[in-house]
Amino acid sequence: MVVIGGGAAGLNGALMLARSRRSVVVIDSGTPRNATAAAMHGFIVLDVPRRPRSSSADASRSANTAGGSSSVKSPPPSPPESVEGDLRFTVTLTDGRSVTARRVLAATGLRDVLPEVSGLAEHWGHSVVHCPYCHGWEVCDEPIGILATSPASLHHALLFRQLTDDLVYFTNGTDLDEDTRARFAARNIRIVETEVQEVVEKGGGLPVCAWWTAPSSPDA
Repeated sequence: MVVIGGGAAGLNGALMLARSRRSVVVIDSGTPRNATAAAMHGFIVLDVPRRPRSSSADASRSANTAGGSSSVKSPPPSPPESVEGDLRFTVTLTDGRSVTARRVLAATGLRDVLPEVSGLAEHWGHSVVHCPYCHGWEVCDEPIGILATSPASLHHALLFRQLTDDLVYFTNGTDLDEDTRARFAARNIRIVETEVQEVVEKGGGLPVCAWWTAPSSPDA
């Protein structure tokens, strides 16, 4: 069994497969989506702040899987190759090796595409966050700004409003209808329609929470 992606989903899948006495290989590039985050949270038995790579290493040992720091160069062929009448997938890695397996579990996750605002990328994973469930507790009661990037940002603003009384919604060129404006006013969400040019951290910093579409990552 080949698992493409060594994040939480991929390693948990590998763990359950290994517990079922399956032979498992995890392929991972070692560049997780949350690499810049200071800590991981939200695991029911591990809600103690830990570096993402440290948690991944522990999970990998728990799964007792074999693999290395590499990524997939080409996807499995479709239909799979036949080996003595048994259908198999062949996965080619960037380091030149290839792995053959009966099944492939794709758990490559997402890659975040940041808005092109000066200073945003430099603070990504620290004072710039993206998820109220992943990072919300750590920014509770702080001043929070929502940088709109799509209509989905409206829902994001309401989620973060549960975490703070000091919330600013930067429209960033997106439109707000009258019904949305009324809902924001009722929740005391301030609206700023001036274009955002730069993110600058001052003092304790300003958590800026943006919502944007993140395409599936081609890398594992």
